[in-house]
Amino acid sequence: MKNLLPRSYGALAAASFLVLASLPASAGRLIDRILVRVNSRIITQSQLDMRIDQTTRDAGGMPTDPAKLDELRRSTMEELVNEALLEDRARDLDIVTSDADVEDQIKRLKEQNNVTTDDEFEKALAASGLTVERLRDQLKRTFTVQRVVGREVNSKVDLSDDALRLIYEREKETWRVSERAHIAEILISKGEDAATRASAERRANEASQKLAAGAKFEDVVRDYSEGATKARGGDLGVISKGDLAPEIDRVVFSLPAGGVSDPIGTRYGWHIVKLIEKFPVSYRPFADVRADLLKREQETQFQKKLAEYLDKLKKEAVIRVSADASRYYTPPVEAVKEEVPPPPPPAS
Repeated sequence: MKNLLPRSYGALAAASFLVLASLPASAGRLIDRILVRVNSRIITQSQLDMRIDQTTRDAGGMPTDPAKLDELRRSTMEELVNEALLEDRARDLDIVTSDADVEDQIKRLKEQNNVTTDDEFEKALAASGLTVERLRDQLKRTFTVQRVVGREVNSKVDLSDDALRLIYEREKETWRVSERAHIAEILISKGEDAATRASAERRANEASQKLAAGAKFEDVVRDYSEGATKARGGDLGVISKGDLAPEIDRVVFSLPAGGVSDPIGTRYGWHIVKLIEKFPVSYRPFADVRADLLKREQETQFQKKLAEYLDKLKKEAVIRVSADASRYYTPPVEAVKEEVPPPPPPAS
């Protein structure tokens, strides 16, 4: 059975669903080194090890490259510090998660994974290195932090239509639709040798003369064209400027509506083109691009606001890093500070 939990690595994502795998040290460890202190919270060696173990298990194995392993340790430590800051903020905001919320999520996990018995559920958790009690603790902390992010970060992300329209106008060139033309053509292949090439040129000139004399374009297509569009009266549909060979493109977009070109020679043969209708440069309307804008802004605005919020928390926090952890985490200068005792009362 697959792991019942979503991956925790990179957990601070746009959905703000955080899987906090920094579990307590196992009972078999008598000494657990403290790596980082974040206000009143600590991050231990066992928490770091277990988070890395979970990440590499989901990713298919531990990196063998020492540089990649160091990068994994750095990114994991950053995650743990961020989560500690958010948990600490939850306490300040009196945000808690009820046991009922946790049990509802456990029920959903069982249903999603087609687990019908408690024994089967415990075995599935054990395969991920968890127990039911640890899962409950993990989910409670996850939901608590998720609520902090929802209250402090998501609430500041402006995805209203007014905000999206401003972005649309600012980036309007992104939605530019090039000049287009509805065209039809007569194609006469050049052939492989000089004789057939000369014959092709004569036929192209004959077709052009008949059109100049007033023959219907569709009739000349029927009698002369060798192109795949012959059965459609030569109709090529709507093309954008730049779609065709340069020598044809230049002529097409210089023709008036209803105009027919002289024969145009290319490596493929001779082309006679009729411009049926021309469409000027335009822009995709807001209604058509709103969904794309919304999806993009949900991600980019959230990530930006979350980074700003975490940066603020770090600068306001007391973060102490042990010598063992200093190669994996460097806090902001503002965060490394001593508690300053209050000044003594004035002498009476």
